[in-house]
Amino acid sequence: MAGAAEPAGAAEAGAAVAAGAPAAPRVWLRVLNWNVRGLRDDVDALARTIRGTAPHVVVLQEAPRVLRWRARAAQLARRCGLVVVRGGGDASGNLVLASLAVTVRETAVVRLPFTRFQHPRAAVVVRGALAGAPFTVVGVHLGLTGPERAAHVPVLLDAVPGDEPTVVAGDVNETADGPAWRALTERLVDVGADDPTPTFSTRSPRRRIDALFVSPGVPARGYQVLDTPEVTRASDHRPLVAEFGLTR
Repeated sequence: MAGAAEPAGAAEAGAAVAAGAPAAPRVWLRVLNWNVRGLRDDVDALARTIRGTAPHVVVLQEAPRVLRWRARAAQLARRCGLVVVRGGGDASGNLVLASLAVTVRETAVVRLPFTRFQHPRAAVVVRGALAGAPFTVVGVHLGLTGPERAAHVPVLLDAVPGDEPTVVAGDVNETADGPAWRALTERLVDVGADDPTPTFSTRSPRRRIDALFVSPGVPARGYQVLDTPEVTRASDHRPLVAEFGLTR
């Protein structure tokens, strides 16, 4: 996979140790982010793609949220070799799945400000641990309009803890030059900043509107936008995957 995207001069930031001191053990958390368009496309291709990346955590947007959403989310998780952690219909279609290697410590759904005539929005917050190393993952799907996103970002950032490595994964619904995206990068690092590969749409890829962000100082590696025939059959968005370095 492609190389890491980190702040200039901040490679392995936060992991530096005093001269001669042993480095802290590193655990790499693999996160996949994907807008799955309500599972309206080829779910077999979607599940095969997810399984093929062997993720520890999967963050989905536009997961089932109305009819039989719990059963459909559980069925998808089984097909991916994962379990449902939190989200779905009670989180405006944001859903987090995880492998059994992840210990779930706490979950929450954060309601984002509602705009009349627009779809209700929320974020899913999962505090977990991998091999004893703590982390938080936040999944979100920002609104379709600029004013919506401007209202959503401050509430979203309030949900980002400052005490442990945190990954924010989602569909931003705007490109990196937009005000909401820029506001996110005032607090977080855009892992794909050095890779302009578009994430939308799969059939006519022109815009990078899906993203992985991470707390400053957390090393990231292997960022990749997946582009295969299976991906094209599975959704109108391309999935993103990257690994994040945690310390025990």
